[in-house]
Amino acid sequence: MNCPVYILLFVRNLLEIEGYDASKLIVVFYKSFENFSKVKKNRLNMEVITTLIDTIIREAFERIINKIKEGKKLSDAEVQLLIISQMRKDQESIAKSLEDFKNDTNRRFNEMDKKIDDLKNYVEKRFEQVEKRFEQIDKRFEQVDKRFEQVDKRFESIEEEIKFLRREISSIKSDIINLLKEKI
Repeated sequence: MNCPVYILLFVRNLLEIEGYDASKLIVVFYKSFENFSKVKKNRLNMEVITTLIDTIIREAFERIINKIKEGKKLSDAEVQLLIISQMRKDQESIAKSLEDFKNDTNRRFNEMDKKIDDLKNYVEKRFEQVEKRFEQIDKRFEQVDKRFEQVDKRFESIEEEIKFLRREISSIKSDIINLLKEKI
């Protein structure tokens, strides 16, 4: 991770305004930034650095504003600082807009996920209802099958009775014929 150039320029200009030897301090700042980045590469580091830079920018900006109020002429470094400060505000505004867009997009995706989940639950419930209905229909078919079996058994029973009655009638008929033959 490299230290952004505009931060280095800003620190150099700020240090020159305050009367420090900017070339030596900028090298120290850059090396510190590089070492700090190598030790821990995470968001916390950038937040610490950003907070530090924001504090420095605010203090320098207040000094420049006071100088303007007093009617003093601004140096090139101070004008550059004002421009960098404005760039920083613009960058923050863009970052906020992007974060808002990201949050809005995430919210919409979450709403869509919820709608999809609701629809999925609805479809699953409908499938469960259809399965229950099929189970009821299967039970009805089983009941109808049992009734058919009972009717079949009844028919078989009746057929057996009819066969028995035919044999009996046939036997009686034979007996009557035999009796009539004897009498004649």
